[in-house]
Amino acid sequence: MNEIRKNLEETLLDLINGKGFELIEIEQRSLRKGVKIVIYIDHELGIVMDDCVSISKMSEDIIDEFIDPESYELEVSSPGLDRKLIKKEDFDRYKGKTIKIKLKEKMNDRKNFKGVLADRRGDLVFLEDDEVFEIPMDRIDICRIVPQFN
Repeated sequence: MNEIRKNLEETLLDLINGKGFELIEIEQRSLRKGVKIVIYIDHELGIVMDDCVSISKMSEDIIDEFIDPESYELEVSSPGLDRKLIKKEDFDRYKGKTIKIKLKEKMNDRKNFKGVLADRRGDLVFLEDDEVFEIPMDRIDICRIVPQFN
């Protein structure tokens, strides 16, 4: 990661955490003329549109100091019902939930797993399906919660 991006992400993290929100992830996607920056935020009480607007306005002021304002689009969003699990704390917080894991490379002749998040110990995620799978976190490409509707 280049130094400018690292400094930008640290500055945004401080700003967002300072306002009582959790910075989940910053995605960057290439556009024809620049880049799209998507900031995912969360809060223990949930996220409403006004939260996204407020964080967007504050973030734009910061981003403009690092990137030409004409070369990016900004979107601020909640992580959604199918939120990604990225950090160790995410896996701890969502124990007992049904998750989907896609691996970078096959393990047990599979790349895709779905089951209940049983535990996380160290860098291992324990997923219960018909059996218990021990999945090293560094082998996970993407992990998402599977929304449950009643």
